[in-house]
Amino acid sequence: MKKYIVGLLVVLLAGVLVACGDDKKEEGEGKSTEQAVEITEDEKVDNEKVVATVNGEDIVGKTYNLVYSQLKLHAGAFDQDMDIDEIKKATMESLIDRQLLFQQAKEEGIEITDEVVNSEFETIKTENSEALDTLLEQYQITEDGFKDQLKFELTLNEYLAKTIEVSVTDEELEERYEKAKEGNDSIPEFDEIKDQLKKQLLQQKTDEELQAKIDKAKEKSEIEEKI
Repeated sequence: MKKYIVGLLVVLLAGVLVACGDDKKEEGEGKSTEQAVEITEDEKVDNEKVVATVNGEDIVGKTYNLVYSQLKLHAGAFDQDMDIDEIKKATMESLIDRQLLFQQAKEEGIEITDEVVNSEFETIKTENSEALDTLLEQYQITEDGFKDQLKFELTLNEYLAKTIEVSVTDEELEERYEKAKEGNDSIPEFDEIKDQLKKQLLQQKTDEELQAKIDKAKEKSEIEEKI
């Protein structure tokens, strides 16, 4: 089970938008075949329970439940075998990394206000009301929970823009293409997918740089898991 620093709600929302679009194209043929993954009450933690502290800052059950549900739903959406203990472990790791990122962002002078979050949320709600309602219901997320994750994702985006700069050479792209080409005779010509490969490689390098920064911060941090 892979842990995620990057929030998954944007990915989930994009998926719901696609599903809604497919439903409209297939009028009379039924709804999307995607099934919601159930999050039972036994899997949840009391919203106010402290699940971990990072450099003296508490992480509570409300946030744990939000991240846990995203990881479990993501695993289910990709038909991964879901080991609950593994998902719990990945959730705790992601929560700690998430809190460290907030702290690192604050040191860089990055703090997203509630006003900005509320404004962004209203934009999403206005432009994609049906998809948002579907996501909140299907994935058992409250509007407040969505706003919490939205705040994190806005913080993350600003942090990435301010602190991480990566580039990709033509040689790296050609090497990636040759690896992708191995055993795949149907792969398009290099020029056709060059931009896609570049986007993927830039994202991979960005993720690696981000994780390296978080891991470095973790080395000098005081972290205590409570559950």
